[in-house]
Amino acid sequence: MLAINQRLALGWNPLLEKKAPNAFSTISDAMDAFLSVKQKEVEPTSMRSYRSYVKLFREWMVTNQVSPDTPVSSIGKEVAMSLMDDVEGAMTAKSFNNYLTFFRNLFNWMKSKGYTMDNPFDDIPKKARRLTVKQRRTFSEDELARLWAYLQGAGAARLAMCMVCYACLIRPKEIVMLKCGDVDLEKNLIHIDSQVAKNDHESFRTIPDDLARVFRMLNLLVPGHFLFSRSPSRDFSPGPQKEDSREISRWWNDHVRPACGFGKDLQFYSLKDTGITNMLGSGVPINLVQQQADHSSVAMTAIYVSRRSDADSRLKKIDIVK
Repeated sequence: MLAINQRLALGWNPLLEKKAPNAFSTISDAMDAFLSVKQKEVEPTSMRSYRSYVKLFREWMVTNQVSPDTPVSSIGKEVAMSLMDDVEGAMTAKSFNNYLTFFRNLFNWMKSKGYTMDNPFDDIPKKARRLTVKQRRTFSEDELARLWAYLQGAGAARLAMCMVCYACLIRPKEIVMLKCGDVDLEKNLIHIDSQVAKNDHESFRTIPDDLARVFRMLNLLVPGHFLFSRSPSRDFSPGPQKEDSREISRWWNDHVRPACGFGKDLQFYSLKDTGITNMLGSGVPINLVQQQADHSSVAMTAIYVSRRSDADSRLKKIDIVK
């Protein structure tokens, strides 16, 4: 009886134990188990985010005197609301919603593994985000000319990497995962494997002749090497080590932007936006641009159609009265 009373005092509930057999595991152990499982399932970038979210939760527990040995079953809505109230005061609405989404997913995982019967974060609403203008724009003709002139002396791999984003419309996170074997210069195609693609769909991008000439300046003989790899010189030449997409942004900010006199609104990713806009403006059929950009619909591609400020001669000649 003494043992049972002690367990009851700690929150033990025989009915809960049947429905959630791990409910009396500690919150610290449950989070460790979550990270251990996710380590095998997700990309390194996602794992860094997961660890950051869990670290904030642990630090908050210390500050608010919530023991790491607290059973998961004792983490209720009051704890969840208190945590998110503190998060709200230190972060933007976007960051608040990101943390809320993570904690919901964390406790949904715990629920599926028998650590808890309820998700204490489910009833906490997301914060309304204020609409802001995107801090990224397309290149003007003069700015694009300056960029290509600079890149002519920056090395073939750097030039090719920028051309891949501009002309093949491939995202930075996909660019760093491309292998030399993905480039087929006979068919003028780059293969994007489903494991590489952001949307998990396999695709092929047409290689323009100008880019093909630059590719022939690179050593593409080892199919398993990364097309744009990690190296001490950060020249992104083909090699065995995978590069982090953040290094592209660092190189752009440290070298390209000051050399070309670009502001912060001209980012590496602006090349993709500009490529789509210029293709549409030059008369490339929108369905072909959609395929090259790997957009899910023509409507998404149509967003990039420039709003004209001058009269179009083709529209002026439309017959209205027969």
